[in-house]
Amino acid sequence: MLERIEANDWNRRVMMVEFFKFSAFGLFNSAFAWILYEVLYKIDLWPEHRAVAAWSVSCTIGMIQAHYVHYKFTFDSNFPYGQSLYRAMVVYASQLLVTTCLTYVMVEHYLIHHRISWLVNTCLFGFLNFLLIRWIAFPPEHDVKRSA
Repeated sequence: MLERIEANDWNRRVMMVEFFKFSAFGLFNSAFAWILYEVLYKIDLWPEHRAVAAWSVSCTIGMIQAHYVHYKFTFDSNFPYGQSLYRAMVVYASQLLVTTCLTYVMVEHYLIHHRISWLVNTCLFGFLNFLLIRWIAFPPEHDVKRSA
């Protein structure tokens, strides 16, 4: 892993610049996911597990939307879109499994308000999501500036 980091000149400065860009577009993605979550929560897809259902469906749709935004605007990658989406979905699906379980525990067992649960999940996995998406779905070896 260290060799890969060095080979791509990925140092702390580069990482922070990319993370801030990822986060800026992430605010848009989060707003989209929040609105979708609220709509689905009001629709009440599964009355026995209202927050869990709204979270899992909004996250699934939000994953596809977020990947597209990051593909178009965040990373200067020429990695094929289909391969990138597939890899992103593997990362996102893993996180979805964990965050859905956390939502269930927070809302249904600890009676934490569903909006606080949404915020905790979104914030808790932000930086990890950036690292995994950057190195798996948008490999730096395929950056436009490095492939020229």
